[in-house]
Amino acid sequence: MQDQFVEHYENSHAPLARSILEFSHYERNHILNLSTGDPSCISIFKYSSEELLKKTQKILQDYPKELKEDELKFMDFDKNYYHFVYEKISSLKKFKYKVFSKNEIHNDQLHEISVNKIIDQESTIFEYGSELDLSAQYNTKSVYFCKNYS
Repeated sequence: MQDQFVEHYENSHAPLARSILEFSHYERNHILNLSTGDPSCISIFKYSSEELLKKTQKILQDYPKELKEDELKFMDFDKNYYHFVYEKISSLKKFKYKVFSKNEIHNDQLHEISVNKIIDQESTIFEYGSELDLSAQYNTKSVYFCKNYS
């Protein structure tokens, strides 16, 4: 089921979203160490300016029909959520795998990419990169080990 989700997301939905919405950066991180009730993907949208973000928000006020119809085919739309963050970038290096955690991780095989303070919360999301699939080492609900698509 996860393979079908990734296939549809990467080959249909992501190109459709890019054709309708405007953002500076769009990446999808498909979670490899899934547990029941976990999200299956962490998507990151970055905007080069507040004006670009506002333009996208305006488009989404009247949710584009073709985008909504596509999302209903493969997403549990009511479970989607988002966070606005203050991002402190540690590295611009690209990695095949990404790790997202609410806690700092000390592992020589992980490279810190960013530290993200969630706006209006006391929470932080740490983002790491890896060239190796270490998902078996992170079989926990507090750490998401992902395959990166950008």
